[in-house]
Amino acid sequence: MNRLIGSIFIIVVLSVLIGCSSNSRAKANNKTLSNMGSEKFSELKLLEDFFDFGSIHEGEVISHTFHFKNIGNDVLIVQDLIPDCGCTLPKIDKKEYNPGEEGCIEVIFDSKGWQGSQYKSVTLRSNDPNREKSVTIKANVVPSQD
Repeated sequence: MNRLIGSIFIIVVLSVLIGCSSNSRAKANNKTLSNMGSEKFSELKLLEDFFDFGSIHEGEVISHTFHFKNIGNDVLIVQDLIPDCGCTLPKIDKKEYNPGEEGCIEVIFDSKGWQGSQYKSVTLRSNDPNREKSVTIKANVVPSQD
């Protein structure tokens, strides 16, 4: 009987110690999270990241404009636009966006020499903590009827 009471006592004491320990860790994590709220960072949010043109004829030059927004609390700087193919040309209106400001990137695809289902991407590299985000267009290129 004494062993049972002793075991229960040890379990209760360990439970209290573990509970207090995790509670102090939670408080430390909350302090870290509240400090993050005062840090400056930019965040690029794509309002759309994929567009399907459907079928087009080989040789057509098509374009789509993707919109994004800086939802961070610091200036967003677009450092680079990287197309995955020479047939794809990205254009951006400017490189710096204030908090809350919207921007756009135009993706132009020249389908000359391409046939079938085509996926073309452009990577936006910025000072967002995630560094890179991509937009993609799709087109089914059918032979032209010249």
